Amino acid sequence: MAKTVSGLYADVLLEIAKEDGSGETLEQELFVLGELIGDNPELVAAMTAPTISNAEKAQILGNIFGGRISETTLNFLCVLAEKNRFGYLKAIADKYREGYYEMCGISEVTVTTAVPLKPAAREKLMRKLEKMYNGRIILRERVDSSILGGMVISCRDSCIDGSVKAELGRIHRQIRDVIA
Repeated sequence: MAKTVSGLYADVLLEIAKEDGSGETLEQELFVLGELIGDNPELVAAMTAPTISNAEKAQILGNIFGGRISETTLNFLCVLAEKNRFGYLKAIADKYREGYYEMCGISEVTVTTAVPLKPAAREKLMRKLEKMYNGRIILRERVDSSILGGMVISCRDSCIDGSVKAELGRIHRQIRDVIA
């Protein structure tokens, strides 16, 4: 199966992370940079402009990010600029995170509740989710009052909908089926 540009670059970064132990740093920096650069089309335009030399692009990136990010990440940004792939940074960061989490046995779980979780409930939920997914989890919390109560847990391709809204929908369908 053919890999995407973002998948190829993410795989190379994962290999570098395995060699030098920079996995977590790369994950954090790439995520922030992906968001930052995605919100800055002028920088993407400058890094993909054919009128700006690779040396000038490296200097611009060094001036902006030097001392603020790791050498590995800065060098990677320079490679992206040199190869005219700077616009792929957000997608590469997403693919890298996915691969890094898989490599480390981390599951990213999104929990949607009608009201914010209390700290004690969050801790109890984290422990249960770690058992359920056999390892460390990263919990992403969303608040959506339209679910009315309960929670919706999403991880990878699975979703457990224990919301009041979903239960009311199930009851409504059962009543409709009885009446129809």
